[in-house]
Amino acid sequence: MFNSLLILIPVIASNTVEKAYKGVGVADHVTSDAIKQTDERMTESLRELAPKEADRKLPFWQDKVQTALEERDTDLLRGYLLAAPAMLGNDLGKQVQARAEAETRGTPDERIIRAALQKVPESVARSIEYQIGLPETSLVPETEPEAEAAGAGEDSESAEEQPAAEVMAASSRGDQDWRFRLLGSFADLAAMAVRWSNGDQSDSIVFKLTGIGHVQQANSDGLSESNARAVSLIKSASRSKRLQPSFQTYLENLTSDAVPRDVLDASLKEVLGETATTEMRGLRVRDAFEASIDPAGLARLESELQLFDQIATRTSPTAALKLISYVEDGTDLKRARMLAEAGGMKAIVLVGERGRDALRVADAGVRWSTNMALDIMSLTAAGMLLFWVALSTVRIYFRRPPPKAEPQGV
Repeated sequence: MFNSLLILIPVIASNTVEKAYKGVGVADHVTSDAIKQTDERMTESLRELAPKEADRKLPFWQDKVQTALEERDTDLLRGYLLAAPAMLGNDLGKQVQARAEAETRGTPDERIIRAALQKVPESVARSIEYQIGLPETSLVPETEPEAEAAGAGEDSESAEEQPAAEVMAASSRGDQDWRFRLLGSFADLAAMAVRWSNGDQSDSIVFKLTGIGHVQQANSDGLSESNARAVSLIKSASRSKRLQPSFQTYLENLTSDAVPRDVLDASLKEVLGETATTEMRGLRVRDAFEASIDPAGLARLESELQLFDQIATRTSPTAALKLISYVEDGTDLKRARMLAEAGGMKAIVLVGERGRDALRVADAGVRWSTNMALDIMSLTAAGMLLFWVALSTVRIYFRRPPPKAEPQGV
């Protein structure tokens, strides 16, 4: 039995530890369970931001909303309004949630915002509606069915015209393409290449992303919208000096893996040494990038670009810049993505109040369950049994010597 217990206990212990810490840390993939857990942790963190006294919660929250309104910080303003059910405590928070659930118009976020506006003075509420551009939901006289159908017909006609213009703009490869305008002209690319060759590599991230974008733009499928948004976000953060030094190094390594520096330098030296017009030189720089790209490194870079795009899509470009400004490595970027997926604009409130520590909210913790409790009880019972067997063995083999007989007289 002793040997069996020695084998059984490590097996039970390893199984328990695996169950306890499986999934601990930031999730690599967005799942419904990860989003739910992150949302719960965000709600708890938002509750902790407000004072513990119930009568101070509403004034505290109103002051935060008023400050965001005065600073014209639309993202933070939306965040505090969406955080109202958590920050206002049980009673007022449940009232806001109930009002939001009773609403039938607008998106879920708009319903919560409208319900939260009931907790601020009317004049402030009107100013907030104007500031964040909240759609009007006042009662509108209903139109006749014929007029409604005619209006729908006009809308459908205009809707049919609008996508046609969108497709035309997205399919062209000239200056009319919005992706092309985002990347800049070939003259801009050539100018950046000249500065790079002259030793000015302070903006290497923007230069390489621009070159990669031009290469993808020249392909048959063109530059994807998600990559375009991500490139725009990174370029804005880099040029506005909002990237943490460690994260900037991380991005430089990613872009260097996608476009190795030694290969790019050799290609640029060859194309820049030839006499050509600025536009033609830009085309040759693009060809140099295409010849220098490492497919495996580019795949890793594009996977990170998807994270940037997901953050901007779930929040806003300006809110994404705020989140990214606290990111220091790839793990933090995944945390920011998870916060944006789970809480949207509420993530801006957390990072505004707690800084980089707010990103830790996205880490998955140990999730206790009945099976885990049973495993721990089994491990404890096996340990106690092992101790009893060991103690019994010691008592058997190491018996105390019998007492010596005392002399009985002379």
